[in-house]
Amino acid sequence: MEIKWNAVLTGFAVAIVLGFVVSLLGDLTATSVFLLALPGLAGGFVAGYMVSGLADGAVHGGLATVVGALFLLAVLAVFGVLFVGLVPAIGGFTIGLVAILVQAIPGAAAGALGAWVKGRRAVRPATATPR
Repeated sequence: MEIKWNAVLTGFAVAIVLGFVVSLLGDLTATSVFLLALPGLAGGFVAGYMVSGLADGAVHGGLATVVGALFLLAVLAVFGVLFVGLVPAIGGFTIGLVAILVQAIPGAAAGALGAWVKGRRAVRPATATPR
């Protein structure tokens, strides 16, 4: 299987933009915290829609939700070590890593759904040529 990085990066960009929009909607409460899943699901769906096949869609959807988050977690871990200390930074990194791995599952499911939807598109009928 070949990874189409264009699809992964597009899905990640969609997740970043939607995450920014969701963060602007208001304060996080016990009921609104589920809105945080929306960016990962949408990014995974877009990445899966850009490839063909359920398995490829699932892989690309999972990667779209994980790749950028891993980079961001590494940057935040470095800043945590510099400004907070080693032990709290390691604890935060561990919690962040577990959260990223848990988020990969819905992203992969949304990617498989996106690939399935792409495969189910209706075929347009042939148009008549004008005379």
